[in-house]
Amino acid sequence: MIKPKTFLKATSTTLAACMLIACGGDDSDDTNYTLSLASAETGIVGESVFSINVTDDNGLAVYGETPTIKPMMLMTDSGMEHSAPHLGCTTTDEQGNSDCTVYFLMGTSMGTWTVDVELENAQAFSFNPNVSMSMTETVKATLKGTDDTIGGLPRNYIIFSSVPSMAMPMEMAMAMPTSRSVELFIASKESMMSFPALATNTVLSEGSADALSVDSIDVLISADKDAETWTTASSDGNGKWTADIDGYTDTFYVKLSVNAEAKMSGELDFATFAKTTDEAMPEMAH
Repeated sequence: MIKPKTFLKATSTTLAACMLIACGGDDSDDTNYTLSLASAETGIVGESVFSINVTDDNGLAVYGETPTIKPMMLMTDSGMEHSAPHLGCTTTDEQGNSDCTVYFLMGTSMGTWTVDVELENAQAFSFNPNVSMSMTETVKATLKGTDDTIGGLPRNYIIFSSVPSMAMPMEMAMAMPTSRSVELFIASKESMMSFPALATNTVLSEGSADALSVDSIDVLISADKDAETWTTASSDGNGKWTADIDGYTDTFYVKLSVNAEAKMSGELDFATFAKTTDEAMPEMAH
């Protein structure tokens, strides 16, 4: 029988040897996980969710890991690159799947999107989604600051609306006033590469002359732009806002105030989200 102290001495000797020879390893990082796309390689301008699958060396699902994503567009005409707002990825479930949410600013008619996916101990993975415009309703609008500026120009706040599934034909839905559940994601455009989610107790452009400490945010939604009373949206604290509104037919409106300053669209203090018609396509500018 090996005495405890002998065991400890042997263990210490073994550990010392391991440090010298890396226990049979080398200085390179081992790649144990494999990343793959478990959903369609398509998206829309606005909210798009991709499922990333993580497996180990034996092809088994990996639970409890959180990949990171980096969306980037290379624009065809100018050769310029820009990123897009995103919520990152969820932790993998029992099947090894993680949902990664990106808010694309424009479709692939304007350039090529690449989404890089990374995870510690995994070989980097990327894919090029085909991103199209939403053909049902406005999914993106921009409101701008007044005194709230970056480099002397108004700070842009990009508002994304999640398109609901239609429970009835569009012709009936447009003719019948009803209630509507609205889900928004709001990001601030700090640069072509930085689009942080708008949330209280954060600092935009931190460390610069344009730094803005976000102390309060008000998001109001209505189906009537002239309404005296607007519905106050609730926040999840990470840039998402939800509200239920009444009297909806084909359009709703969103007001945004940050630190009590109303954000503007030209002379208007609201953004418009409307059902798409042949005459009114969703905005393409970012």
